Amino acid sequence: MAISSQPTVLTQSNDAYINVGVTGRLQTFSAATGTLNINPTSGSFVRITNLVGAVTVNFVGVPASYGTRWQVEIANRGANAVAFNGITWDGGSAPSIASGTGKTVLKFYSPDGGVTVYGGVEFATLA
Repeated sequence: MAISSQPTVLTQSNDAYINVGVTGRLQTFSAATGTLNINPTSGSFVRITNLVGAVTVNFVGVPASYGTRWQVEIANRGANAVAFNGITWDGGSAPSIASGTGKTVLKFYSPDGGVTVYGGVEFATLA
């Protein structure tokens, strides 16, 4: 969009609202186990909850022509392991994820269609 002295009026769409916060679709994976292939374009907010076994997360379908951001909440994982494939983590290694009934919210960003995905912690341990 070109810079102009005239304001641009943004209109409401079915998927997003321009407001003080950010609103987006929520994808929920409950009673998860095994491999989860998650497409951020299906919803930029992801909840993985009530794990019944170890989970490995792959991000697929990240748009190639855009910078893309999304969040993943992991809740009620018990003692089950959660791994993410192909992530360059802030600080150099994967963060600790809350166990038991705790929650951790992670944030991700890709500048190049998922070739590179950066990850970090949004909220480490929530009750």
